[in-house]
Formats: sequence, C-alpha cells, structure tokens
Amino acid sequence: MEKFLIFIGMALVTYFTRYTMIAMLGREVPPLVRRWLRYVPPAVLAAMVAPAALAPEGRLAFDARAWAVLVGAVVARRTGSVLWTILSGMIAFWFLRVLGNAFGPVLGLMTGG
Repeated sequence: MEKFLIFIGMALVTYFTRYTMIAMLGREVPPLVRRWLRYVPPAVLAAMVAPAALAPEGRLAFDARAWAVLVGAVVARRTGSVLWTILSGMIAFWFLRVLGNAFGPVLGLMTGG
C-alpha cells in the first residue's frame, strides 16, 4: 500500500507541475523556454547514464564502460544522431570487452560489466 501511495503522490506532483507551466504560459510556449527545453532530454539521459557507466560501484572506474561512453559522446557531438550514438557506444563496449577478455592481463585492460 505504501508503494501505491508513493506512486500516486509522484503522479500528482508530475501532473501539477506540468499543469502549472501550461496554465502560466498559456497554450504557446515562448521561444526562449522552448529552446531551453530542448536540452532537458540529453541532460536527463546523461544524468542517468554517467553514474552507472563511470562509477558503477560508487567510485570512478575507467573500464570498458567509460571508454564506450566516451566514444558515444564523441559520436553524439559529431552526428547528433541518437541511433548512431547508441550503436557506436555498444560496438565500442563489446569490442573492448572482447579485447579485454582476450588480452586483458597483457594490456592491463579492465572490461567492466
């Protein structure tokens, strides 16, 4: 029951924050706010991915995950494509995992995951 009440509370907070913005701004969102809102999804995605990839055990770790995130960030910056960002990051991660499993002790690679 407690989880259900938390869920309902979160839904109400989400609804009222959105309703408040719509009521205050009317139907048309000003260009400045629209331009600012374009950065919200990438910022939220980065906030969710970065801790899991760069500090999976609570401390900073430069392993295959971190390098794959770096590859994905470079591709995202150059192409602006979500599809290519995800594909390049996954390919880099898988490649580094295979490379780390095959040559990890020789190269000193930590594969992560």
